[in-house]
Amino acid sequence: MSNKFKGILILFVTYAIAIACGVLSFGYFKDLIPIYDALFAANAIATIVTWLSGVIFKSASIYDPYWSVQTPVIMLGLMLMTSTFSPGILLFFAFLMFWAVRLTGNFIAGFHDISYVDWRYKLLKERSGRLFQLVNLLGICMFPTTVVYIASLPAIAYVLDGRDFELVNLIGLAIMLSGTLLELAADIQMKRFIKTRKDRSEIIRTGIWKYSRHPNYLGEILFWYGLALVYILPDVSRLPYIAGAVINHMMFLFISVPMAEGNMKKYKANFEQYKREVRMFLPIKRTKLSNR
Repeated sequence: MSNKFKGILILFVTYAIAIACGVLSFGYFKDLIPIYDALFAANAIATIVTWLSGVIFKSASIYDPYWSVQTPVIMLGLMLMTSTFSPGILLFFAFLMFWAVRLTGNFIAGFHDISYVDWRYKLLKERSGRLFQLVNLLGICMFPTTVVYIASLPAIAYVLDGRDFELVNLIGLAIMLSGTLLELAADIQMKRFIKTRKDRSEIIRTGIWKYSRHPNYLGEILFWYGLALVYILPDVSRLPYIAGAVINHMMFLFISVPMAEGNMKKYKANFEQYKREVRMFLPIKRTKLSNR
């Protein structure tokens, strides 16, 4: 049995147990507190189970796939609970699953064994010392779970409201699909570059990456705005549901990008010049007056 297979097996068992605990917790909480609170409580418990597995196997990276598993599981569970399978909801779910399968597949493709630890987690461990497991639980696990849950509220509300398909939904679905395809293209181009580069100091300057420093992040940001718009566009009074997508956007802008670029500065040649020449997100040729 290869190390990769063992690692995937551990991940599968971990997530099966986490989902089971989440479902049982939701069954208990849904009659005691509002359904949105019950969903979050169950989600938090599933997150804690995932974190505990990471502690046991000494790998904070066990949480990584949770980002793409959380929302489809919640949406499918609500569809089954309410017996709601309208064409609009099934189409919405199909676009969500395409994103989830792509993101999870990308993780599995780069996964080697359970001992792998992302460089960000190593950095946080160095900085937090003895408090790392607390930082791990609250920062690495619970914070992203909360952000994704808030960003998922439009999909949850769409199911609970029993919405059906409206033509205006196509705008949100198109943005969701565009974001997913952008991430897919960016990941493929990055993998090709890594195989052909001479050393780690090289910076990718081909394809989408020629004009955007973080096209994969842009794709993720677009996906969540699209998901929100599917629910919002038929009735603009639902505009507050855009909050999750905005919070997700801010997370990338003020946390993910600074961390990634702070790390790249350490080993990428001429990185500051590269930042001046290439936009952060939008894949449009930069001019002297551009800031992003």
